[in-house]
Amino acid sequence: MLALHIVLYVLLGTCLAFAIVELGLTAYVASIWTGDRETYTWNAYEGYVYTTVHYSAPGILIFIIFTACWTVLVSAAALVLPWFYSRKGAVTRKLNTVLGVSFIVVYFITSVFWLASFADIEAQLGGATSYNDYLNAVIAFSVLLWLIFLALFILAILAVCGVLFSDWAGYQSMKKGAVDPEQPQVSTVPPPTNDLPMGTAPAPVAASELSSRDAEALHNQPPTSQTYSSSSPSGIASAELSADSAVYHEKYDKQP
Repeated sequence: MLALHIVLYVLLGTCLAFAIVELGLTAYVASIWTGDRETYTWNAYEGYVYTTVHYSAPGILIFIIFTACWTVLVSAAALVLPWFYSRKGAVTRKLNTVLGVSFIVVYFITSVFWLASFADIEAQLGGATSYNDYLNAVIAFSVLLWLIFLALFILAILAVCGVLFSDWAGYQSMKKGAVDPEQPQVSTVPPPTNDLPMGTAPAPVAASELSSRDAEALHNQPPTSQTYSSSSPSGIASAELSADSAVYHEKYDKQP
């Protein structure tokens, strides 16, 4: 977990620094490119003459400036939001899902932006380097930012799939039943109310708790030679046999 957090801090911090450098380099190249210049052109009426031509920055440089500003905002948000919500202790499953999906989509889109940026410049240069060292630096930083955001995209997918463990919001596992291994599992089934704690003997019933009616019933009970339990099947059967035998003797003793 700590290793993943360190890697994320390093990658996002590097993205933030590289994006600021890329923004400055691209803005400088665009400022050099933009302006009015005296160009030696051919005119059918006057021949070759100097003409003032206005140049504007290519669209790809404007797009790189936009991508650099976008990267600064994305890197700052990806650094602050997970740390803020984890520190606050308000990380819910819904929040983790929203941030996780957002990080994956944003990382992928940003990597595509940087891939399109350096690929377009290289296509215009024919795969060669430029005579302008600043433009070459713009291409180099574009390639590095593309690789870093591609790595962030892969790490975010591995984190939400449970391959890499993290407690940051947006990087926690989205699997059903995923439990933090550092936290003990707590049973949600309430204990039965009638169970006594282990090792506790039940309290004895005092003799004074017997009612007077129960005592009188026990005193007036006729004596029997055998005691049968009403809850025992064998006792019930024995009582029925004794009663049948008594009736049989009484019946035949009265005959002449």
